[in-house]
Order: sequence, then structure tokens, then C-alpha cells
Amino acid sequence: MTIMPRSRVGMLIVFCGITLTATQLLWNISTTVSTHTVIPDNPIFLDSAGVVEIGNLRNKNMSFFAVNEDIIENGIRGNSSGSTSPVTSSYEILGNIHTDNGDFVHILITARDENSQRKLGGGDLWTATLTSKSGNYSTSGSIEDHSNGTYSVYFIAAWSAKSVINITLVHSSESAQYLKYNIWPTCRLYFTGFYISGNTEDTSICTIASTSENWYNKCEYTHPTALGNHLFLCDMPGKNLSCKNLIDYGQEQTNNKTQIQENQDNQVKKLLHGKEFLFTGVHKKYSLITLGPRYIDLHKGNVPSKLPLCKDSLQSNARSSSGYWEASRWRSLACKNSHFGDKHDVGNCLRNKRIYIMGDSTMHLLYVVLCKILDAPFLLGEKSEDERAAPSSIPRFVHISAYNLTINFVFHQIRVGAPRHFHLSVFEVDVLDSLGANQCDYIIWLGFGIHFLQWSHSAFLDRLIKIKYAITRFQKRCPGVPIVVKGPHMSQPPEQFQTMYMTVSRSDFFTYEIAKMMKEYFRDTGVIFFDTWDLNLSFPSPNAIHMPSTAFKEELHMILSMICK
Repeated sequence: MTIMPRSRVGMLIVFCGITLTATQLLWNISTTVSTHTVIPDNPIFLDSAGVVEIGNLRNKNMSFFAVNEDIIENGIRGNSSGSTSPVTSSYEILGNIHTDNGDFVHILITARDENSQRKLGGGDLWTATLTSKSGNYSTSGSIEDHSNGTYSVYFIAAWSAKSVINITLVHSSESAQYLKYNIWPTCRLYFTGFYISGNTEDTSICTIASTSENWYNKCEYTHPTALGNHLFLCDMPGKNLSCKNLIDYGQEQTNNKTQIQENQDNQVKKLLHGKEFLFTGVHKKYSLITLGPRYIDLHKGNVPSKLPLCKDSLQSNARSSSGYWEASRWRSLACKNSHFGDKHDVGNCLRNKRIYIMGDSTMHLLYVVLCKILDAPFLLGEKSEDERAAPSSIPRFVHISAYNLTINFVFHQIRVGAPRHFHLSVFEVDVLDSLGANQCDYIIWLGFGIHFLQWSHSAFLDRLIKIKYAITRFQKRCPGVPIVVKGPHMSQPPEQFQTMYMTVSRSDFFTYEIAKMMKEYFRDTGVIFFDTWDLNLSFPSPNAIHMPSTAFKEELHMILSMICK
């Protein structure tokens, strides 16, 4: 494939039964010769309201995390850091609440700092789960911030059994504010770029940058339709190689892996500016609150039974989670979800359709689960027969003649992990723009989240907006086609991976905020947003990027409930 700087080649490439031109696939490539902008010593957050300096945080109207008016500049109050402490914070059971939408257990959290002083503001990030001692039932709680240092937790009373209460502090409000205003504005992600021409090879360091920045001696790879005002940026390769010789990019199994880790670690250290105390010791994320009753004798109350169809509404009652687990079944409280009995039920639901599943490894697992249910062959990863092995970037598909059904899977572009083909990878917008209107027999599943935690806020927002625009263009060509966008879920890393970089740069604060952004941007667009946060948080096992297959199967049943008539 010939690649020319700042040009588009009219070559046709066929995959997954669709045809893309090189104009849709290739990047614009150029070399820059200006001076690189240095990250300021006092990072600021830029948004539509303008520049917000750190000293003015208490005047900022935040989208979710309320600003604690009690915080003094630099977060110091008396002899305490002022940050909410999981050691001194507590909770109590206030009793049951009976409503027309169900019966709930009401728990009150009281946040305190290290000196046991009660917090006067809100903004802490909590999670709450309730699990029967047998493990057969579990749910997550809806949390209401009263902005005065107390938080109400509401659990649906969906079963009768002695049950375990888990209240967890993910981040204090002070930590959350610092993540939002000091960390999120900066991309914290680096890759190795592999340049090859004949027998000549070299590598360089790559990242994601804004087109408004300045730099020197770099290779620019732009895709305005997918990335907006951001681009993939690499150091110039040596050995007389040029920017157009970039073949692969990745993080693992590379000679530059140590340098990439050092770059990321050093960047986080610089961004923290002596505020490490917000993310160490008792302020380390995922801290269980122990001052409160560990168990509750739960008695089943009224559980909503008259629910809308999943394709019509996904809004659960504000006082409960979006559902609960009963053995291996997810009982949705947002809509009337179905459980499809066998492959014939699933096949008939999807008959005569072309499904496009696009996204990350969690979407790939949904593709794998769906193919297994249908007894269909599917492509696995390059490394082994393990269904979780990371496959290459080349799209894959399977056709099931018994149902005249084609299932396509496409990994999204620019993601963390092993090396992958740069120019054979495609963005979601490339695929959506390639789908013709001659036969609108499509079903679209999109999912993204975990690979964007280290992106800057503005870079992810650009990507999100461009996907939304591509969906709008597609809907004009094919109105009424089911489109499901799956949100990310909490993915607490194992203890051995909870480094300062992981704690700060890949925090579930960003996961939560990204899920909120996705839900908001796809509101009233004809897209069904599938919020998977509660389903995975309340599953009776530690949260991870790749949850047990039972969780993925229930996600699949939820999606099928949304699209099947």
C-alpha cells in the first residue's frame, strides 16, 4: 500500500463484506518542524467556560463531584489533610422505605477526615453493594450526595436473607477534584511506533496530542473525521526512515516498553506536584468502610414488575440500581429483559441481519459469546485458543447460513496493548460511513471506555463527538436501524498492579465520568445506551476488565432484549 504525505490514495480495500476506500482508511501523514510546547508547572483545565485555575476550584460548578467549600487552598485543614478517610468515615442503617416503585433499604454514610472531623461538603466517589451470604443474590446501591458530608444509599429489597453490606470509598472529593482538574486535561499514554522499509527497522515513541500544540521533529498522523482536533504523534524515526514507514504501534513486547513506562510514570509524578498524599496511604482507592454494621437481615419487599420494554426505556428508578443478580441471572429494574433459551431463539431474533460489533476486548468477548451460543466458528486471538487472547487489528466476521446472519467484529483504533497493524486498523466512523443504504438490514453494537482512561478529556470528547456525528450520518441513510452503545464498567486492578501510575492515571473516576459523558451525548439520538455499571459492580466477584463469562452472557441477553422484537 502506497502512503503519501498529506494525500489520499483511491485504493479499494474489502473486509467484513464491505468496501472501504483508502480515503476512509488512511491517515494524513506529515512532518512537523516547529517547537514543542512544554507542559506548564501549574496545569489548568480548559473547557467551554474558559480557563479554570486550581485556586478557583471552589467556584467551579462541577458536573458530578460537588466542590467541598470547607477545603482550604492546597487541601490543608488544621493538622489533617482534610481528605475523606475510609478509616474514620462510617455508615448506619436508617430502615426501610416503601414506595410505589419498590421497597428499599436506606443507609446513611457520614464522611470524616483523618481527625474524625465531619466533612462539610460532598463530592466523594463511593460504591455500595449488598450480597446475600449464600452469594445467590446481589445488587448495587444508588447513592445520593447531600453535599453536606453525608450520602444516602438505597438498596432494592429484592430477597430475604442475611446479607453483607460493602461500602467502599473509591476516591475522596479532594482526590476526585485533583483528577478532574489536574490530571484529566493531559494525555498520559505512550506507544512504540514500529517503522519498517525493506530490511531497515526502527522504533520511536508515540502519543495522542492536540493539533493546537507545537512541537519539533515529529510525525503527524491525522484523521479529523475520527479524532477531530487531535492526532497520533510520533518522534521521527532514524536510519533514514520517514513518517510513511510506520507499520505497527503498541506497548507490550517492545524494546521501548521500559522507556514508555518511565515516560508515563514521570509524567504522573510531574502532574501530582507534591499531592501524592491524595492517592497514598488511607487515601488509596478502593478502601472498604468498616465503621458500620457488616450484615443486615434483609426481608423481601415490593419489587417492580411492570417494566417497559428494553427498547423503549433504560431508566431505572432513581432510588435503586438498574437491577440485581438472582443466581446467574440479571434481573433488570430498568426494563423487562428476556433470557433467550437456545441458539434457535437467538438465531431467529437476528435472522437476515448484518451485525457490526465494534469496540474493545469486552466487545470482542460479546462477539465470542454470541458465536458460541450460535455454534458458529469464529476467529480467536493470535497467541492461543484462549478466547481472551488479544487478536490482531484485522476485522473478522462469520456468516451463519441457517439464519442468513453475518456477524462482523472490528477493534477500535488506538488502544492499549500488544503491537497491532497501524494502517489496517479502522475507526468506528470509517465503518459506519462505509455502510450503504441499499439494504439497511444492519444492527450496530458499539462499546468503548477502558482504553480511553489515559486520554485527555478533550481528546476523548473529540472522539465521542465524531462517533456521534457518524451515527447521525448513518441514521439519515438507514433510519430505524437498532444501535446499542455499551458503557464501560468499574475495573479495579489487582493489588499488585495498584501502582501510583495506575491509581492516578487509570482511575475508575475516569471510567465513571466517561460513562456519564457517553450517556449524555447519546441521549435523545435514537441510540440505546446500555449502562453496564451496576450489572458488573454488583456481580459477586471482584470487578475486572474481563468479567466472568456469566456477566458477559447476561450483557448479551440485555442487548438482545433491546433489539429483538
